[in-house]
Amino acid sequence: MKFLYSLLLPVLFLASCTNIKAPEFKGIEKFGVRQISLQSATLGFGVAYFNPNNFGVTVKNARVDVYIDSIYLGKFTQEQDVSVYKNAEFSIPFVGSISLLNAMNLKPGQWGNRPVLIKTEGTVEIGKAGIFVTRPISYEGTHSLNEISVQIK
Repeated sequence: MKFLYSLLLPVLFLASCTNIKAPEFKGIEKFGVRQISLQSATLGFGVAYFNPNNFGVTVKNARVDVYIDSIYLGKFTQEQDVSVYKNAEFSIPFVGSISLLNAMNLKPGQWGNRPVLIKTEGTVEIGKAGIFVTRPISYEGTHSLNEISVQIK
């Protein structure tokens, strides 16, 4: 165990000397209905980012609460671990079930091409070499539905 710490200490020291930049949000992609029943629908989508840093990490266990126009849709979780490479784009796949009653409160027939407010709050584990830290994540932005490609599987 001491050997592991002696290897990680210089890495952590060097990492602490660099200016770590937050990933840049690029958009929502591959939004789709995975399964639908009379009470709920399972949705999936990817959240695309760009890593502006000169090092890579692994992203796992992301969990977010999603709101559209202040209406709570549900909790979405990351489907699989994601390797993030230095100075590269990456996408975190999410999946979650929403109540069709909540979906009807959104009044999707009234959306047209008007922007909707999408808000997320949650946590994510980010790490390297088996050491992970939990970080809060949040996003709030307006999007038109025509910006999001919808897939029905």
